[in-house]
Amino acid sequence: MHTKTLFDKANLKYFFIWGISFLLSGLLKLFGYFIPNVLIINNFLLLLLVFGPSLLVTMILVFNKFSNS
Repeated sequence: MHTKTLFDKANLKYFFIWGISFLLSGLLKLFGYFIPNVLIINNFLLLLLVFGPSLLVTMILVFNKFSNS
């Protein structure tokens, strides 16, 4: 009987994505440390970046629900 573990071949893509995201976040952190004036973001833009995608997905799901009914 074969049980799934965290290190199966199907799960290796997640470790690859994790590695890339950690590397990218580290590079952006270093970039922001050395050149801090480039990354100044106002509060409205921050709210738009955080809540915009979820609001868009929610609107699409609601429209699909009403169009299928």
